Amino acid sequence: MPIRSERRRSRVRLTVAELSADRRPASGAPEFPLLPVALLGGAASALAGWLLVAGLVMVGWFTAMAMPVPVALGFAGQFWLAGHGAGAAIGGTLVTLTPLGLSALFVLLARTVTGLALRATAGESLAGRDVLKAWALATIGYAVVAALIALASGAGPRVSWALLGGAVIGGLGAAWALSGRLAALGASHAALRGLGRAVLAGLATMTAIAAVVLVIGLLLGGQRISAIDESLAPDAVGSWLLVVLQLLYLPNLLAWTGSWALGAGFSVGTGSLVSPMLTTAGMLPAIPVFGAVPEAGAGGLWSYAWLASGVVVGAVAGWVASGPAARRSLTVWLVRAAGAGLGVAVVVVAVAMLSRGDLGAERLVGLGPIPLSLFLLAPVPMLLGGAASALIRWLTGGRRPATSDPAGEVTEPLDLPTEQIDVGASH
Repeated sequence: MPIRSERRRSRVRLTVAELSADRRPASGAPEFPLLPVALLGGAASALAGWLLVAGLVMVGWFTAMAMPVPVALGFAGQFWLAGHGAGAAIGGTLVTLTPLGLSALFVLLARTVTGLALRATAGESLAGRDVLKAWALATIGYAVVAALIALASGAGPRVSWALLGGAVIGGLGAAWALSGRLAALGASHAALRGLGRAVLAGLATMTAIAAVVLVIGLLLGGQRISAIDESLAPDAVGSWLLVVLQLLYLPNLLAWTGSWALGAGFSVGTGSLVSPMLTTAGMLPAIPVFGAVPEAGAGGLWSYAWLASGVVVGAVAGWVASGPAARRSLTVWLVRAAGAGLGVAVVVVAVAMLSRGDLGAERLVGLGPIPLSLFLLAPVPMLLGGAASALIRWLTGGRRPATSDPAGEVTEPLDLPTEQIDVGASH
């Protein structure tokens, strides 16, 4: 009989995936009903965005204190509405060019504030389909505040646009905050898994190409940009505010340069066209970044090379969509890859349409990508690029079946709640 020192001691470790709601330790923190918490969370996120814009406007007000404070706050409300797609009335002129960078910042604020607010409610209130109720209530709270800001800022005729923009921004932020719970409501089909990652890869490639085009334009137009900046002659604070303003429109500029790289081009006013093949731009707005617009005339060989951007973007999305798909037929590979390329094209066209707008009247109307040209030139090359990359990957070895595990073991994740337990057994 073995003595105690000779006995072996084995350990079994189980890892906790999550604790069930009824076994969570009581924190002692008060819990509030879902209805007021979600509504106030959405409303608070809208007010947080308004305070951010008001702070930027008041920084500029300190350099021009002759302007009455109510006028400055009214301008802050107008600019806040512009970030929600409702336009801004400036000096009697309606500016409908939405600063998409500001819109993205509002979505981030809505996600953060709404997520913090929902922590004050009971966990059972966000279980199952009740999460949809939380999302809807937060969206309503944001939209109501958007309508109130429109009325308080003298934008009564645009209340409907403020409601719509508030619902979109607030809804996106709340959905982001509740993304984990919303995703748990339904499982995606096996054929669709991984397509979201492929579309994101294609969008990242398109953004990188657009950024390179924008940087090249800024470098080539450096002298014109400096001349416009000197003509404005802003003070130190004004220079910083001008930089911030242009950064808030950076996503718009990337959408425009992306449309340029795809061959669709963009407009900088009535009757103008900026594309790799031809540039016909007359009088430009007195904003430094517009100095990056090329001189009028036909494009060169270097500009024609950018027309392959759509194929490259589609190829990246298709390559990621095909992936190491063992035992899939070539047809499945082609459909997935072409679908990923088409998905990227849909998002690119949607963002390009949102980036369009007016900076005033007469010539400053219809700035942004050319809709019809982009509808024709974005989907086809991305779809073909995706299908071509999948075909290449399949022919170069991707069709080989996956090797089985050498030990013959199959590992699958368990979704059941478990706890981390150390069990000692003596033999």
